Amino acid sequence: MSMNEHSSSASSQGLAALPGLFNLRARAWAAWKRHRNERVLENLSYDTLKDIGFPSVDDAVHKTDQ
Repeated sequence: MSMNEHSSSASSQGLAALPGLFNLRARAWAAWKRHRNERVLENLSYDTLKDIGFPSVDDAVHKTDQ
């Protein structure tokens, strides 16, 4: 195998790993954004959460059967 053939096969193996690396980067970015959004929601007041539609914690306790 010549030096040119060896470098060509090595670069093609490196290129084959790129989609996996991009997928890993995209998943890490999505996980970071999800974590950031959860932190923002955790810091909102109870009244604000209620205003944007989050159910209250004690809704299940206060529901009556009709």
